[in-house]
Amino acid sequence: MEKNKVIVITGGATGLGSELAKYFAQEGYSVVINYFLEQDIQALLKNNPGLNDVDKVMTFQANVSNRSEVKSMFDQTIEKFGKVDILMNFAGINRDAPFTEITDEMWDGVIAAHLKGHFICGQEYVLHNTDNEGLILNIGAACGQIGRKNGANFCSAKGAIFALTKCMALELAPRIRVNCLVPGSVRTREVLDRYDLETDKGLEKELATLPMGRLGEFEDIVHMVESIINSKFTTGSNFYANGGQYMH
Repeated sequence: MEKNKVIVITGGATGLGSELAKYFAQEGYSVVINYFLEQDIQALLKNNPGLNDVDKVMTFQANVSNRSEVKSMFDQTIEKFGKVDILMNFAGINRDAPFTEITDEMWDGVIAAHLKGHFICGQEYVLHNTDNEGLILNIGAACGQIGRKNGANFCSAKGAIFALTKCMALELAPRIRVNCLVPGSVRTREVLDRYDLETDKGLEKELATLPMGRLGEFEDIVHMVESIINSKFTTGSNFYANGGQYMH
């Protein structure tokens, strides 16, 4: 992958998004880090001085489900870097509850952050990348295919993203490829907390579901993402980085 690429990462201040932002910035790429909460970006910049290189890194606060804010983010990306090559759609939220206790607000918020966010960011990326070959990397979840308890809003959004990925891939080929990363039990704060993996009991239970016998590490995601970027003949595909936990 050429290092003159410009990468926009939504949800880039936390979780896997922040790890990828740090990685690609360290590797010399131009990176736009989208964030929503001010405390998240401040913590990221404080703990990672390399991201303060204003020539190579731009931060932008935007709600990914807000059209005008997203358009402004891409406008400023073009103004600063002259182009945009890759979009990584990593923004999202969880609002878990039993099915009968999910409120309209909880439903709408999760669908907006995930599905509408992927739609608006993807559309604005295409409208701002009018000439170059490109890549949109969406982020899915296995529960979007198999479901889970207390997550009807989240699972529905992720299931729809699988369909959206294929629709986008069909329409945008051959110039722009669209694929979906599906991470499993990767060692992030969200995963550790959700499955109680910092206790022996919780970790043992989770490892029993993983044929590879360990949690995923950030390096595993990097290798997968680099593979997706370099796979120039692949579009409309789901890439599972889950240690064999769910096989599709």
